[in-house]
Amino acid sequence: MYLFNVRSNFSNSFRTPFRSTGLLTISAAIALYAGNATAQTKGLDAFNAYVSGLKSLGLTVENGAIDYDGTTDTLTISDTALGFGGTIADIPADNADIGGNDTTPKLDLPKKTDLTYEMSFSSGTMTIVGLSEDNNVFAADSWTYSDDSSLSISAKVNGEGRFKVDGRLAGTLAENYRFTMPELPTEDAKRPASRWLPFMKTTLLASYDEVRVDSTALTFEAYAEEGESESLVASGTMQLDGYKMAGADNGRIELYSLDKLSQTLQTLDAASGQMLVQTTTQGKTVYEGIDANPLIALFDPSVSEKDEKLTVIRQGSAVDYVSSQELGDGIALKITVDRNSLNDFTIQKRESDILGLLDGVLTGETPEPQKLITSLFQIYRSFGIADARVSGIGLEVTNPEEDMTVNATIKEVAVTDFNSNGIGEMMVVGLSAPDLPEGAAVSLDWAAIGGIEFADFDPMEAMISTLIENPDYGDDNPLEVVRAFMPHSFGYELEGLKVVVPDYGLSHIGRAEMKVSTTVPPIPTSYYAKNEGIQIPVATLDDEDMEKFLEALGITEIVWSDETRLYWDEATKELNLERLTFEMEGVGRAEASVRFANVPKALFEDPEGQGQMALVVAQFVEAKISFTDDGVTENGLAHIAGQENIPVNVFREALAEQAAEATAPIQNAAFTDMVRTAVSDFLKNPGEISLTLTPSAPVPVAQIVGSLAAPQTLPDLLNVKVKAN
Repeated sequence: MYLFNVRSNFSNSFRTPFRSTGLLTISAAIALYAGNATAQTKGLDAFNAYVSGLKSLGLTVENGAIDYDGTTDTLTISDTALGFGGTIADIPADNADIGGNDTTPKLDLPKKTDLTYEMSFSSGTMTIVGLSEDNNVFAADSWTYSDDSSLSISAKVNGEGRFKVDGRLAGTLAENYRFTMPELPTEDAKRPASRWLPFMKTTLLASYDEVRVDSTALTFEAYAEEGESESLVASGTMQLDGYKMAGADNGRIELYSLDKLSQTLQTLDAASGQMLVQTTTQGKTVYEGIDANPLIALFDPSVSEKDEKLTVIRQGSAVDYVSSQELGDGIALKITVDRNSLNDFTIQKRESDILGLLDGVLTGETPEPQKLITSLFQIYRSFGIADARVSGIGLEVTNPEEDMTVNATIKEVAVTDFNSNGIGEMMVVGLSAPDLPEGAAVSLDWAAIGGIEFADFDPMEAMISTLIENPDYGDDNPLEVVRAFMPHSFGYELEGLKVVVPDYGLSHIGRAEMKVSTTVPPIPTSYYAKNEGIQIPVATLDDEDMEKFLEALGITEIVWSDETRLYWDEATKELNLERLTFEMEGVGRAEASVRFANVPKALFEDPEGQGQMALVVAQFVEAKISFTDDGVTENGLAHIAGQENIPVNVFREALAEQAAEATAPIQNAAFTDMVRTAVSDFLKNPGEISLTLTPSAPVPVAQIVGSLAAPQTLPDLLNVKVKAN
């Protein structure tokens, strides 16, 4: 047996708020760190230096018999045990800040409590071959623990609860292991967190050919404390098979792999008082090309910001994930994943000092809001991934009481080119949920959002500072706030969406896409949208009069397509609504286009302040509006004439005359006659009717506005033509 006592060793390591605490995790203890030495040693002398080093780091070390075979340079140590523990004082308590009201007094509960912890590792036999030490650098040809090795971790938060983890390890081996013993940092009350950075660097930069643990079995329990009693709130088991890390050299690891993971977890359901069970398994997991150095640099303020993106994980994958979860009331959820993968997970060093902020928090300082927000933002902006995918997803929800099973599958979910500049694409492929409750169903061939270009960071940082200094700035200047944060481009695509709604039937979108971008944020300067093959049952309109009208036209299903293309060219200053179309089967096709010249940038930069002036200098170039009939004219005339009990030809003539009368305010007889003739011809023989405005030269918008005082000049000024067929 051995004691968990490191108070004398670490009592000065964390002065506030930690008290008498051991720093190393048990994994670091197993990682074979050694003690101070000044000359090269081997065999038993090197092992004694190793033990001395562990003790200097605050661990307790106990060994049974120690045997050294000089011929084979092999150390055999029986009944070895490592341990450490301590107390973290004055952590926030869950029952803090319990306020009162007029009738209930405030509860006098403690706002802080203590966390105590103990960790240990033991093994019946530890075998080390070729151990040597040279100036605090240790090396061993192999380091092996017997199959009876055990691990124990426990912690307790006074007044709240405790947890315990017990484990057994078999087949534990390190080959060609080389590591440097880290030194405890110098006491610095102003730097309780950042002073540990050199220690962590040394910890992560070990080298080895291979470290493996063939089998790890863990059990864990968690209890909640209630007065003088406690109750079990969680328990479970975990099994890890075939853990291996290989090819490590100064923080770079060529391979991490795990053959299989199995886990069973029971958690207390507060509503029912029952324990709910979750089981999880995962097959082969592999990561290749791992590098811890960029991660270390990310938290090191002495490393300057760099444009280069450094790879942390070159590639990784996992297969055969299965999770079953009880949700209560007999309902269960099952999730399966055939494979997930990632490629080129990167870090780009950004200017930030997270450890410095943590120093301030631990010493009682209140961080500056701007510094806190921008530092966290910079950490987020540091990460990127070239490609991540999850394939073969299955979801199953069962409810025995309702005799219901709902299944859904997704072929693949993917993210590409996600980084601080934007998002290349986020995509879902092959969604199928054919048996939703009450006969509903959903399927999707694929959908994606992408082409997202984030706003530049410098304007965002400046705006964060402005909003912190003046919280009302956003209310007074909403456009400027949106300009600073809004992405410069965005788009989506969707294909093959089918939705079955009970009592209404099938709705379908053949294809839909939209792309929007800007060169003058936040106002879009380019917009494109297109929808094809949209089908909706008339019944979904939930409008009885409209349903009857469409049915009278012979339309039982709305089938339409539309397209919009609008852009402003900064070089030519041309604003062009190149195409605006809407087409519906049984109704017809409407199309419009408009073009303006000399549209200044000021219209987009400051539409509220400069918009009117910008429009004054703009010029109208041309426009066209047309409608091509697909049955709505003849069928609609017959239906309405029948309802009004008048002959169709009389109704046609009345409509033509109404159209002519609508032009009366323009006070141009020739234009009125042209409209009357075109509408009459179209109603008699429905085909196409169009309105074109094609002036011989661009007309200033200001001149058009001025001509409203003499509207009879507009048809000639703009060369307006209305014609049918």
